[in-house]
Amino acid sequence: MRTLRSSLVAIAFAAAIVGCGSSNKALPDGSRIGTMSTGQLPEVSIDGKAMRLAPGARIYSTGNLTITPNQLPPESRVRYKTDATGQVQQVWVLPAER
Repeated sequence: MRTLRSSLVAIAFAAAIVGCGSSNKALPDGSRIGTMSTGQLPEVSIDGKAMRLAPGARIYSTGNLTITPNQLPPESRVRYKTDATGQVQQVWVLPAER
């Protein structure tokens, strides 16, 4: 009985880990899709247009973890949201198209 319970706990734990990798997080309204590269911070380029990262801007990886701008691969497909001044406030890196 103890072995069966341990096995069920291990299976539930493994299922939880696998489920964490496929996040179905809803992205906010008003966000746009583009191709982003970083330059000398806080400068970034989205679809060839020079923009600035807002103070406290967040960049989320495909695993929904925050990353620093230097960790962003060049020419990454992203969904981004700007603040009232037009600076990039939030960025979500999109998975590669298949």
